[in-house]
Formats: sequence, C-alpha cells, structure tokens
Amino acid sequence: MSARRRSAARVIGALLVCGTMVSTGCVSSHVRYTRPSRAGKQSGGSYTVPRDWDYRRHYRVPPDRLAAIIDKYLGTPYRYGGEGRRGMDCSGFVNVVFTELNQARMPRSSRAMSRLGRPVPRGRARPGDLVFFRGGFLNRINHVGIYAGNGRFAHASRSRGVIYSSLDTEYYRKHFAGIRRVF
Repeated sequence: MSARRRSAARVIGALLVCGTMVSTGCVSSHVRYTRPSRAGKQSGGSYTVPRDWDYRRHYRVPPDRLAAIIDKYLGTPYRYGGEGRRGMDCSGFVNVVFTELNQARMPRSSRAMSRLGRPVPRGRARPGDLVFFRGGFLNRINHVGIYAGNGRFAHASRSRGVIYSSLDTEYYRKHFAGIRRVF
C-alpha cells in the first residue's frame, strides 16, 4: 500500500471515529450502567438506585446552593468525556454539580440518567430536576441538563460550553424528552 493510500485510510478512519462519537451524544463508553437492584449497592463501577427509593425522604436541592455551584462552571468549555475545569460534557457536568451538592454520583451517560428517578410534568419541575433531550440519527436521549427554575436549565453545550438556556427556545422545545426527579 502506498504512503498516499495509508494516509487517506487514516483520515477516513479518524473521520469515522469522530462521526461515531458525535452521533452517540454525551456517552462515555468506559462506564456501564446496570439496572437498579433491590439492595441499591454500588459495585464494579456501576451505579444503581434501589427500586424502592423513597423520594420524599430526601431533601430538595437548595436552589441558592445549586445556582452557586452552576455559576462556578459557567463558561467551562465542552469536552467529550470530561468532568473538570478544562472541559466537560453534559453528563460530566451533571455529575460534577451533584457530587458538589453531596447528593450522589450519577451514571456517566445521559441515557442511563434518564432511567433514574421519576417523571415530572414540566409545570411541576423544580431546581435540581434533570432535563432530557432527544436527537441524533436514532432520536434517542443524548443530552441532559439541570433545571434551574423559571423555564431555564444549565447544561454543557457542544458549541458554547456550560451555559444556561431556555426550555422555550425552538430547538429545545423540538428535542425535549422530559424531566425526571432523582432527588
């Protein structure tokens, strides 16, 4: 194989890998999600929430504390698989915020997060609820943010990093998949 063909093959391979990453949304492949168990134990890097989870016993997310933590990360650039100041993706952002709130470590993909908690009607959403969006080729859940109140949510945008957005914008209305309360 000539050097020119090898170079072209490398470029095509890199484009295929990048295309796959973009089409899967905010999913980090090194962590797996297991269905909730009765015991609710954490084992082997999997995150579980017990089926008999009593949401009423857990305190609400304090809105002022939530806003303070989110504000610390505003402007942080988007980085696929990231969970830090140098960059984070949508599920990484949710993990960082909830870890700082001392609530819990969440699964590492938006789709796995969408299986936790219970659904909440948009009109009953409160700060700290998770907001999910569908998209991509298969129209599956591929993005998550944190509801901040007044129709706004915080999330890690691919183009603008961590920002607040309105649920009422045309794009987010079109891709809205639901709100779930985990805490």
